[in-house]
Amino acid sequence: MRRFDQGTPAAHAVPTLFTRSYLALAAEHGHAPPDVLRQAGITPTDGPAAYELSMDEYLRLLDTIAKLLGHISIGTEMGWRIPPTALGPLGAAVLSCATGHDALALCQRFWHFYGMGITLDITTTADDVCMLEFQTLPALVPATHRHMVLEAVIAGFVRGITGLQRIAREHFTIWFDLAQPAYAAQVRQRLGDVHWGMPTNCIRLPAHLLDKPLPQASPLALQDAVSQCEQTERLLGQRPDEIADRVKRELVLGDHGYPSLEAVAERLNMSTRTLRRRLQDQGPGFMDLLHAARRRDALSLLTRPALEVAQIAQMLGYADPANFTRAFRQWTGLTPSAWRTSRHKG
Repeated sequence: MRRFDQGTPAAHAVPTLFTRSYLALAAEHGHAPPDVLRQAGITPTDGPAAYELSMDEYLRLLDTIAKLLGHISIGTEMGWRIPPTALGPLGAAVLSCATGHDALALCQRFWHFYGMGITLDITTTADDVCMLEFQTLPALVPATHRHMVLEAVIAGFVRGITGLQRIAREHFTIWFDLAQPAYAAQVRQRLGDVHWGMPTNCIRLPAHLLDKPLPQASPLALQDAVSQCEQTERLLGQRPDEIADRVKRELVLGDHGYPSLEAVAERLNMSTRTLRRRLQDQGPGFMDLLHAARRRDALSLLTRPALEVAQIAQMLGYADPANFTRAFRQWTGLTPSAWRTSRHKG
């Protein structure tokens, strides 16, 4: 599946439903919305534009609400409350998809301007695990807001998948690379099997459960909604080069390791020179993408107790297990054995 690593929320205002939902939560705890806006340095107004905030204003609002309601998981509450329709035409398109896989593919396709400073990487491992991985862009999401933003987006995806695909919460495993918060019990009550202090932020679930038909599937409604998403994309002038994502889709671990640069170029009907140049124009090189694929598959393979670390290193293309250990430590801060032990204890 595909990944778009750039979010550009500054190109448009934050959806008003997000602002109104946060203010409604504050109101439930005794804080009037006009007062909350004033504390955030935002002048309350009337009319349709009352809740249209820039990204800077939105972050100030989150900061203010966090100070007022610091005893609860604000991000989790918001992610659980805000429906897919908050994303406008993308939400309508997701609701009209035939399967969960199709819905997630659409999310990735248009995530580059709906992601609001968060990257989304969706992969399916060889052992039938669908993993949705999230990271924040430091230039757009300050460290002070990172936990709230990650909790909100992960809770939103879990709620959306469970609601659309009717998948029981017991099938989900949630990882955060954050320290365990004081409100951990509240997050687990909402999301189920949640672990903190992990190497990344992700949702893991059996991939085959996403094959079931969605109840509101509508080809005509989907076509209309996707057309609106594409029109918004054109108006914003955002047409991301998909070459890196096409390469990522080809970097699948097989019986003989990963395909070479030459093999990938051949599959994409271009010369190796052209592929290198196009990747260079976009940013990541072939080795960067290969390292990302190895990291992804290493985390998956290490969950299999029957596989020795040396065997996993060989499968990933490391002739010397020490080189795999060195690379894994750079990815996660732990050796493969230590990561496996910590995960087992967790």
